[in-house]
Amino acid sequence: MTRLMKLISTEKTLHPESINAIDFLKEQHREVEKLFREFDEASDRAFKRRQRIFEEISHKLSCHARIEEKIFYPEGKPVDKDFTLESYEEHDVMKSLLRKISHTEPSDESFKAKMTVLKEVVEHHVKEEENEFFPRMTKELGEDRLLALGSEMKKEFEKLDSKHPEPKIRHTKQANAR
Repeated sequence: MTRLMKLISTEKTLHPESINAIDFLKEQHREVEKLFREFDEASDRAFKRRQRIFEEISHKLSCHARIEEKIFYPEGKPVDKDFTLESYEEHDVMKSLLRKISHTEPSDESFKAKMTVLKEVVEHHVKEEENEFFPRMTKELGEDRLLALGSEMKKEFEKLDSKHPEPKIRHTKQANAR
């Protein structure tokens, strides 16, 4: 066993909560993908359910974007400046869509269409991140740095996540008719 492998093994034994930053981000990607599937499977008349799922997606994406922008992307800028700058812009598009959707009633005919566009933006971002950026980050930063970043990101995410309010169910005529 090499010295580096022993250090990594020791780090994981001493700090079992440690997680590689990329693995942590991928776990979050899978969680949001699952929520989008739940949204897609909800019936067209399931307004309360769609609202609850949207609020969960919005919260997860907002926290995820925050830790990427605050912790991960500053580390990534020297690795791939163009990709990092593009990612900030994609996050701005996503946040704009989240704001628009939050001001749209789930019963509005455009609600589902806006969610579909959000899903497509997120899928595009995730695909590029996982297929292009993450492999470069792994190569350039190495396991030790990714573990340190992962711990920092997880701590920040948990702090942000703890501030998540209970989902609000809008009380509209259509929602109350259910």
